[in-house]
Amino acid sequence: MAIERGWTTTVCVSLGLAALVFAWLPGAWPNPLPQGRIADPGAVVALRRAAAAVDAACQRGDVQAFAAATTEAHRQEFAQTLQTLDRRIEPRTLREIGARSSQARWLDAEALVARVRGSRVAVAVRRPDGAGAQVLSFAWDGRQFRFDGSVQAREAVDAARARAAVDAAVSPR
Repeated sequence: MAIERGWTTTVCVSLGLAALVFAWLPGAWPNPLPQGRIADPGAVVALRRAAAAVDAACQRGDVQAFAAATTEAHRQEFAQTLQTLDRRIEPRTLREIGARSSQARWLDAEALVARVRGSRVAVAVRRPDGAGAQVLSFAWDGRQFRFDGSVQAREAVDAARARAAVDAAVSPR
């Protein structure tokens, strides 16, 4: 009887500890935004915060903060783009970019369309110059949204056309 009780206690304690550990794993925290089309403009607030973190890292020239606010895929694409200009992701480069551009400002405009698929989120906003839409992508890492890129979609002049660009952006890489 004592052996049975000891074994039962060990199993229960083990299951409890396993549940506690899994609760703290990033993959255990699902994307906080609802899957599908985002209709609530307030849902974009978390994305704007993520974009603002990238802007702040660039303005400070903080390479570590930039890495913490962006996905690995974005950093690799960005590094390749910079390489064609004979540049690297370094403080001076980030400060120059931060002085010229802002990702968060795009999210001040009303979204044409926004969509969530799994851990990926994309938002298309009308460009003020009339040249289509700007599509911003983010990825949920289990704890925070990370910026995953921004592209101009010239053909996305309305919500229907922006939907295709957003759907492409939320597709797995």
